[in-house]
Amino acid sequence: MNVTAVLSMLHEPLGPNSATRRFRGEATLAWTLFRLGRCQRISQSIVLCWEDQAEAVAPIAAELNVQYIARSARVCVPHLEAVAAARRWADGWRGGLLGTCEFDRGFHGPWIAEIAEKTGADAMLLVDPAAGLVDPVLIDGLIEHSEGRPEIDLCFSQAAPGLSGALLRKPLIEQLAVGGAHPGALLTYRPDLPVHDPISKPSCAPIPTTLARTLHRFTLDSERQIDRITQATVHLNGQLISTEAEQLVRFLDASPETPELPREIVLELNTRRATRPMYSPSSHIQFDRPELTLDAARALFEELAAAEDIRVVLGGVGDPLLHPEIFAIADLARHCGVRAIAIETDLIGTDVNVIERLADSPLDIVSVNFPAVRPATYEAIMGVDGFKTVMENLTKLISRRQANRRGTPLVVPTFHKMAGNLGEMEG
Repeated sequence: MNVTAVLSMLHEPLGPNSATRRFRGEATLAWTLFRLGRCQRISQSIVLCWEDQAEAVAPIAAELNVQYIARSARVCVPHLEAVAAARRWADGWRGGLLGTCEFDRGFHGPWIAEIAEKTGADAMLLVDPAAGLVDPVLIDGLIEHSEGRPEIDLCFSQAAPGLSGALLRKPLIEQLAVGGAHPGALLTYRPDLPVHDPISKPSCAPIPTTLARTLHRFTLDSERQIDRITQATVHLNGQLISTEAEQLVRFLDASPETPELPREIVLELNTRRATRPMYSPSSHIQFDRPELTLDAARALFEELAAAEDIRVVLGGVGDPLLHPEIFAIADLARHCGVRAIAIETDLIGTDVNVIERLADSPLDIVSVNFPAVRPATYEAIMGVDGFKTVMENLTKLISRRQANRRGTPLVVPTFHKMAGNLGEMEG
């Protein structure tokens, strides 16, 4: 089988990215390409990037004799943007928002299909460009597993992020290109379409249990990750390039993690909200804390940005949308270098201008508290008659995002399960 490996950088920023971020003196992209070069069953590797990334990619591709494609000047592709945002809030190989998997990052069906056509490949291997510790043994095993099952269009494994990839045959790539979908959507749980879990089917290649059950990530996509893996493998001078996945798991298990900053924080901007939810302490406790100031937010964000993979949720007791400087704070967080930002809101007590600005903001996620499908239940749970208002504001938010031709912010209605609304959960 003619297999082409594609390392798509389309989800990565201008910098830092896998072509500029260094691990043991080399670009993480170079580590990924070199490890893939040890595979026996890959015909070639191709790096897919934007024009603004090409200057950093070109010398790496030339040194390792691989092809790179600088597709165009950077443009917003809504689906790419949405998947990238969803994966910033997930740590495992699958699960989370939009039903994405780790190998969905950077996948754009029409362009992948075009590469498959030009190279004459029977299948495309999707590998994260920051997977500098990808295991050639796992990759060859995945391809071998697929070769014996020509009726399977998507072959994957449960390997931890950064250790393997996913194999897509040409017919599936063409279908995804037409539908504008990502391959991981085929592996997600959908209550309306109950089926056996794909990991129990032949499309899932077998791997050692330790690689499927480990909680570690092996992608070199942040300085925190690089420091963590460097510390765990510092004794492997000259050996790391050929170290297999099971050994890497053991080394990380033996190296205790002592992060200076948390992975995720919830930042309370205020204590005011237009509702009195039964599930919130604000329904029976009076809070009188001062609102967060811009100066305090700036000091905090400048400290948090030292960890480029930090996640910040604007939430807490109050509704952040009722803070008079909510958008200045969100812009400040992004300006300071915080890339993953979400907000928790009731989406009540605001006007249309706030809703439109919310759709224009640099947020990944707008999580809307919406614990009912009937107005009476909503009023009983939230303490106000606001069902119609929330529905109208949700419509305005999504319409504005579509008008912007963006994939973010992701809009996530959040259902708080309680005795009073349990009968409406499935609905």
